[in-house]
Amino acid sequence: MRHLCTLFGILWLLVPNCHSSAQVASIQDTFANEVKILKQLVSVQNFEKAQLESVFFIEFLERQSLPLNAETVSLLSAIYAGNRDKRSAIQMLWQAEANAKQNPNPVTKAILLDTLVKKYQSWGITDRALACQQLLSTTKDSIESGKRKLESLAMQQRIDSLSQIQAKQVEEKATYFQLDRQVAYAIAGFLALLILVLLFQNYRTNKKWAKLLDKKELEWEIMKANIRQEAEENTAQQILTATQSSAASDGNDAKQNVYYNPKPEQIALLIEPNRQVVLYLKSLLSDRFQVETARTANEGLQMVNELLPDLIVCDALLNGKSGIEIGRQIKLSDKSNHVPLVLLTNKFGNEGKLDALRAGADAWFTRPVIDDEFDASIQRLIDTRKELHHDFNRTLHLYFTDNRIGLKDPFMQKVCSLIEENLANPDFMADEIARKLQLSKAHFTKKINALTGKEPIQLIREMRLEKAKTLLEKRAGTPNAISELVGFSSPGTFALAFKEYFGENTMLLYSIPNNKYI
Repeated sequence: MRHLCTLFGILWLLVPNCHSSAQVASIQDTFANEVKILKQLVSVQNFEKAQLESVFFIEFLERQSLPLNAETVSLLSAIYAGNRDKRSAIQMLWQAEANAKQNPNPVTKAILLDTLVKKYQSWGITDRALACQQLLSTTKDSIESGKRKLESLAMQQRIDSLSQIQAKQVEEKATYFQLDRQVAYAIAGFLALLILVLLFQNYRTNKKWAKLLDKKELEWEIMKANIRQEAEENTAQQILTATQSSAASDGNDAKQNVYYNPKPEQIALLIEPNRQVVLYLKSLLSDRFQVETARTANEGLQMVNELLPDLIVCDALLNGKSGIEIGRQIKLSDKSNHVPLVLLTNKFGNEGKLDALRAGADAWFTRPVIDDEFDASIQRLIDTRKELHHDFNRTLHLYFTDNRIGLKDPFMQKVCSLIEENLANPDFMADEIARKLQLSKAHFTKKINALTGKEPIQLIREMRLEKAKTLLEKRAGTPNAISELVGFSSPGTFALAFKEYFGENTMLLYSIPNNKYI
């Protein structure tokens, strides 16, 4: 029973609130409809009917205790002006002024006062217009003051927030490890100095190992040259032994003769698309060369750059492409311009010779090739290469003398000039020459060997010794001083090398004046 009473009590309290909300909605709708009717009557200038409606409208506002706002004041003032009813207008304006004074909202109050000032002025009531103007100024000041208070409050909130953030940062910094600025600078300077010392030490170590590696490579090159020389001597001795045993054997034992055919060291490249021609030329060259073949122009140029052969035989026509142009490219390249080139052509007489000249060929043949003439031409090219080596040796012996002979080959001029400029440097290696001439070590070594018959390290050593001999003959200094001038690390090594190369002692070329001593 008690719960039922409580439920009825709650429902009794909620019902008036529901009626109150419905009443407010009804009053708002009535207010809006009245204002709409008055606007329509004013728009058609039916001020008499509008006056009657305004009476009902004012009575409605009084019954509902609703204040006049700026819109209703303007609308009612227009109706009274249309009917020239100043008295009703003044009463309405006074009522609106009283409502404005009681309005707690400064914004809507200011709007209503601004409207009242304008309407009092339009009806010629200046004293009330002035009073409303003063009240309007006071209201605006209060609005500005409120804005400034809100801004001050927002600013204070920001300041408080920043203060909290700063306090939090201070607390976090307190947990970090901190150093004094001078101490931090000192530690940074020490670390930088330590890094510089380590870098310098690493540089010195790398330089030291680089020198050791160059010396080991030099020793290895010398060892390979000695091994190659011993192998050539052994090969010659075996051939001589086999020849003698063959000559001493009987004719019936001819089948038992021993022949030793060492593998040729020189390489010949055939750029020829016809397989039968390739087989035929292989049979003519295989006793003196290792024969490599290429069927196309691109393949041939690639193999020239990779193998750097000792002889090139190229057909004038390669599957529709001109072998003459391939020959020109070979002869214009610094890597391969020293390689003898033989051109095979279908033309005869001066036309074939003109093709050879256009290709830069050293010899040319009209197909079909005659084996005897081909063998003779290849042998002439080999003999020309040997004569070239002999001429270079003669030039080298006179290179540092007053009877010096100029080198004809531009490549060898550059090489000898670089060696001459660095004779005093004991660490000067052939790799540096190859790098300056933009050649690989293998290509540089093979080209030097083809032009001089010497290894690059051998050429450098012989030029040092030739320079030393010239200086000794001119008494330019003691043997010890001259050994340093030509890049030998010790006088003992210089003396042994000089004795091995020239077959005489350095002191025999250097006579000491009577008034001087070493």
